Amino acid sequence: MNRSLRIFCCAMMGLLMLPLTTQAETWSQEAKRIRKEADVVAARSKSFEILPDCELTEKSVKAGATFKDKGERVIARHAQVRVELPVAKVKGAVIYKYRSRDVDYNGEPAWTGRWKQPWAMGFFNYTVTATYKGNVYVRHFRVSRDGVVSNDPA
Repeated sequence: MNRSLRIFCCAMMGLLMLPLTTQAETWSQEAKRIRKEADVVAARSKSFEILPDCELTEKSVKAGATFKDKGERVIARHAQVRVELPVAKVKGAVIYKYRSRDVDYNGEPAWTGRWKQPWAMGFFNYTVTATYKGNVYVRHFRVSRDGVVSNDPA
């Protein structure tokens, strides 16, 4: 019994002397892992959400989004924010100027610009298109001067 206890203690001392090999993930390793996760192809997610992140002030416009899947923030493989800025009204029809921004491997795409006309007109529209796990998701937003955001403007 004494001999087996001595062997056990020696084995435990040997294990304690081994260096710990736990190493934190470097920035480049993390970026590579995130890109790999974004490139995965999977069935269409019923829980993927495109949430608005927008602002309309007297002098500027911000149109953006954040992405969530199953309540967790995620990175999209590709995203586009397309903004419709109303600049005038001619014979009852609204005239728009269009701006867009394309990004890859992003979780918070946004377009910002200095524009006065949307404030005067009282609103602007934008569309966010995201490619996540091989599927394309689209969501439309209408932002009014009072801060109300509505989905799928007509």
